[in-house]
Amino acid sequence: MHLKLSYGHEILLSQFPDDGRINVRQVMRSVKTSHPEIYERWCDADGNIRQTLTLFVNGDHIRYRNGLETVIEEGDEIYIVPLITGG
Repeated sequence: MHLKLSYGHEILLSQFPDDGRINVRQVMRSVKTSHPEIYERWCDADGNIRQTLTLFVNGDHIRYRNGLETVIEEGDEIYIVPLITGG
């Protein structure tokens, strides 16, 4: 299974065995292994997505799906978007 993770101008490609179901949490763990510096920007010490980021799978916010347990399918795209606030 091939996945595309986008964060601004950064694009990471991940590959997983085709014989099992994976979820967002497992994808984040793979980023921790392959790109620990990026993982630290995306996730806190408990492995949760930082509150300053939103995560979308194929345009759907994972909050409205199944959070970090959202199942990922072949060819899905994961977008990580920083929140912009101000006054």
